[in-house]
Amino acid sequence: MQSSNVRSKSQGIIITINVRWWNAEAAYAINLTRALTSRGNKIWLLVNKDSPVHIKALDYNIPVITDIELDSFSLIKQLSNLRKILKYIDLYKIQIIHSFKSNGSFLFSIARYLRPQLIHIRTRGEARPPKNHFLNRLSYEKKSCDGVIAVGNIVKTGINKLNAKIDQFETIYYGDSPVPYKPDLNRINHPLFKSLGPETITMALVGRTQDIKGHQIALKALAKIKSLKIHLFFLVKDLEEYPDELVNIKQIIEDEELGKQVTVTDFLPDLGDTLSLIDFGIIPSLASEVNCRVAVEFFSLAKPVIVFPTGSLPEVVKHNLSGLVCAHKTSDSLAESIQTLANRCDFRAKLAENALLEYQNRFSLSVLANKTLNFYKMCSPHS
Repeated sequence: MQSSNVRSKSQGIIITINVRWWNAEAAYAINLTRALTSRGNKIWLLVNKDSPVHIKALDYNIPVITDIELDSFSLIKQLSNLRKILKYIDLYKIQIIHSFKSNGSFLFSIARYLRPQLIHIRTRGEARPPKNHFLNRLSYEKKSCDGVIAVGNIVKTGINKLNAKIDQFETIYYGDSPVPYKPDLNRINHPLFKSLGPETITMALVGRTQDIKGHQIALKALAKIKSLKIHLFFLVKDLEEYPDELVNIKQIIEDEELGKQVTVTDFLPDLGDTLSLIDFGIIPSLASEVNCRVAVEFFSLAKPVIVFPTGSLPEVVKHNLSGLVCAHKTSDSLAESIQTLANRCDFRAKLAENALLEYQNRFSLSVLANKTLNFYKMCSPHS
């Protein structure tokens, strides 16, 4: 069962995420900030000015620091950055700096020596393992930080290959708030579902139309099943983002005569309403998948998920408990799993029940806060 909320006195924390785009690490950092703030901690987010992370932080009324240019290659600029970091540590009474992958993270290691009360935590949320060289190894060791968090065991394995002397090391999975939806909604009064028969089994693939997301494999799997009682939704944030891939998807739909079995949508402001009405999700991704955000969203709505054995997906989705992990990254394997969930109503219902429990016990913001605060205590020299 989910552990009770960790209670601790308010701490001053700077979380740094200086990426210039919106990605999995950025989402993790934002949600971690939200989770820790909900426990009364004072959080400042160090970001690149006007970046998507900066904009998202403002949406959540998160205080930001934008005058530190960690990406700079200038020694003079980095010395100036160090002075600013020390200024903020003193001004805001910062006790913890929690840095995600960033070009200037060595500055926090220096600040840790200049301010002995400071704890420096590193989180890695990238699928690609760190390059094995001296500086990377040093950046993860006790000399540079007090503890390291990996967002999945597959990420932890990559860090372990550095053979760094890490003092505290733990996997803490991505957490999120439940996807909002209208509980009184049903298929009859939803425009995407009302034309489907009541016995139609529906599934959804959420995300960009990049080849690695598996849309074409999903279509080929559906073509193998040849059942009008199974309907597939492609819920795409921006149909114009990858036009060539979209053309290929539409061509397969035409070639395989799947027009009545597939719905492709653009951005939906009420995505949660749509997801709440499907029977299960599919994530046939061929690469990456570290945070597995979409799987967590499905779980929060009590939806089981079929996934490929990619990245952290087999860690997040437990086979035969909260979903199915395909044996192979092929259309045949995906088709077999789809048929299993489509044909076994009682089994699907049990997986749905477990999926919600998995969200509550492993992937909620409360769990993210608990595990992170416990890790901070483990890394504190005064614990």
